Amino acid sequence: MFDFAKRISRVQQSLSSGEALLVLQREEVFYLTGFTGDDTFVGITPTKVFFITDRRYTEQLKYEVKIPYHLLLVEGTRGRKENVLSLIEEEAVKRLLVDKSRFPFSLYEYLASQVPGLEYGETSVVKEMRMVKDEMEVEIIKQNLMITEWGYYYILRQTKPGKREEELAAELEYFLKKKGAKAFSFEPIVASGYRTTLPHGTASSRMIEKNDIVMFDFGVLKDGYCSDFTRCFSPVKIKKPKILEVRSIVEEALKAAEAVVRPGVLAEEVHAAAYRVIEKAGYAANFWHSTGHGVGVEIHEDPYLRFGCKEVLKEGMVFTVEPGIYLPEEGFGIRLEDMVVVRKNGGEVLTKAEYDV
Repeated sequence: MFDFAKRISRVQQSLSSGEALLVLQREEVFYLTGFTGDDTFVGITPTKVFFITDRRYTEQLKYEVKIPYHLLLVEGTRGRKENVLSLIEEEAVKRLLVDKSRFPFSLYEYLASQVPGLEYGETSVVKEMRMVKDEMEVEIIKQNLMITEWGYYYILRQTKPGKREEELAAELEYFLKKKGAKAFSFEPIVASGYRTTLPHGTASSRMIEKNDIVMFDFGVLKDGYCSDFTRCFSPVKIKKPKILEVRSIVEEALKAAEAVVRPGVLAEEVHAAAYRVIEKAGYAANFWHSTGHGVGVEIHEDPYLRFGCKEVLKEGMVFTVEPGIYLPEEGFGIRLEDMVVVRKNGGEVLTKAEYDV
């Protein structure tokens, strides 16, 4: 499906003699090699690829990994850290590149005691590769988003007064898995009434009431990639002017942000476009989060659409655009979310569902 050999080659070309990249994150192991198992490290030198894993996964490696690799087996007293040490010693590694935010301190302490002169560093090559999706990746994300939107229209028919948020979340999961999803891409947000003021209000035992707004924020994981989606819905026609006003402002902010998406724009400019609309309407203090984030093998990845993010948008980047306004004093919040891919002449909105409350 993917050209993993090309991805590995790009990483190897970025390495100098005496350097090795140690990949610990499950999603990045998949991204670079196609392997979907747990508890596995991948070491990459300028000429070789090493898998550090145990016997639970040796057969799975044969089925899933089509690139040449060397196996460093975890067994007996030879654990993962001992195998990392073997890789360093046998390949004469002088500088180990890691994601410092995910590098276990216990592993660092062990290596520091065994190889005192070992240097450590980071590389942006995998991050940069992951940010720019090829057409195969975009198509998978589109398909996942289609399943997600099927789920949304299904769950709307089940959303009635008397249903509990947790019940809706369970019914949604069952439907999505029947449609081919492996799992939710994150714990779904099903928040009703006053709980819509919680941007990450995961499903509770609260029962939906007649005049509630219900916020649905969920996505699916399938074929290694994620989708993300948010809409707000009410079982009855909303008449409260304040809710209608806020919903209109959020949609305007969403469209304003999407309109500035194109190659060469800074990520923070997309956030600024949404923020200006909400600020002008007098709700800047009620917009509590960034406008969006990249989506790929992880549900949250670069680029992040927020003030201070100077990442330059490139063709092939996929991210969410999801402004929101939260009014605890009024007992409701509204967020709308699309997924967007950067194209040569602007942004292509992948999400098709309507915005109506």
